[in-house]
Amino acid sequence: MLRLIFSAAVGALVGGAIAALVGPPGAGIWILAIALPVGILSLVFIRLGASGLASTSVSQDDLTRARAEDRLGVARIEAVRQTGTQINDQPVCEIDVTVQPRRGAAYATTLRSIVPLVELGALRPGAIRPVAILIEGGPEFGFIDGEVSPEEVAGLTVPPQGSVPTLAWPKAQRVVNGARRGPLLGIGPRGRVLRGILFVVVALAVAAAVVAPYSRAVVMTVQAAQEGRIGVDLRRPDELAVAVQALEDEIGHDEVSSVLIRSDFIRVEAPLIPGKTETDVWMYRGGVVDHEGAAPSQPDLASEQFSWKDIALSKVWALMGKVSAESGIAIGDASAVVSRSTDGDIDSETFGKSVEAPEMFISLRTDYKSVSFRVNADGSGDLVAQ
Repeated sequence: MLRLIFSAAVGALVGGAIAALVGPPGAGIWILAIALPVGILSLVFIRLGASGLASTSVSQDDLTRARAEDRLGVARIEAVRQTGTQINDQPVCEIDVTVQPRRGAAYATTLRSIVPLVELGALRPGAIRPVAILIEGGPEFGFIDGEVSPEEVAGLTVPPQGSVPTLAWPKAQRVVNGARRGPLLGIGPRGRVLRGILFVVVALAVAAAVVAPYSRAVVMTVQAAQEGRIGVDLRRPDELAVAVQALEDEIGHDEVSSVLIRSDFIRVEAPLIPGKTETDVWMYRGGVVDHEGAAPSQPDLASEQFSWKDIALSKVWALMGKVSAESGIAIGDASAVVSRSTDGDIDSETFGKSVEAPEMFISLRTDYKSVSFRVNADGSGDLVAQ
């Protein structure tokens, strides 16, 4: 199970990194913040489990079962070695012991266990301590000082360490209810390939789940890389078309009253219902559309709305190139704003209102200079400097 958790954490880390790279600001950060410590902790516990780390304590259920099945005994501490590893500032030690059960042959074994500093004194070489053997015929045991009477282990003599067989403490296993329990998935050579495939599949599935909300951004980023570009530029025809379709799908119709196009995001003000003036803001960034709520400035008339079809979306990038050539300023972070032009007829009922044909304003700037050009939103007519 720990290996599956580790695989999932690795997949989440990969997915979170991809989301942070291609998604909107902040995307994937909380995934990374969770997956990293989970991955580290699961890896630590995997390593500890693989090293055969065991507990020297015995539960009351284990003691009751051991007493009922006559699996009590005594153990002599032969040697204690600190491994150099500490968990919660407590040392992990290797403890060599020789065990003499009440029933059965004596044996020697070595276990690795976390030993609280205050208990190191009780593990001095030569010390004799009562133990409960946790499984019939196995080396697993736990110290039970104060839990049994002297009579229960009276008469037991521990033979010399070199005169008894040595039993290895099973790794990656623990005794539960008097039986050994291993990990959900084995760790031996048998089935290693299938386990590896499973771990890879789990990692890929988690990574895909994390990246799924930003699938548009991933596809666009890959396409940009194939064209030799680093990152997506939403002002280019293909990327812009994808973003506009995502906005239209999210908004539910193709009517808008204002559009701002930049390299990394598109901001749209659109009516909640076509023909009504209640207007909200939607933002496309990193493959995701966010509905940001009411627009700060509400239109006076529904006639200020226009359709995406009124904008020459496929010409935006080319028009920016023309503005760049005419002004001598690199495209850089050029932006385009589209809205209806203002009615200039003083005798009109809509004088001063934005109800005329949609116009596109293209702005370029440097640290020392900025320019703006106007053109019909459908791309027709000449570029006019503002």
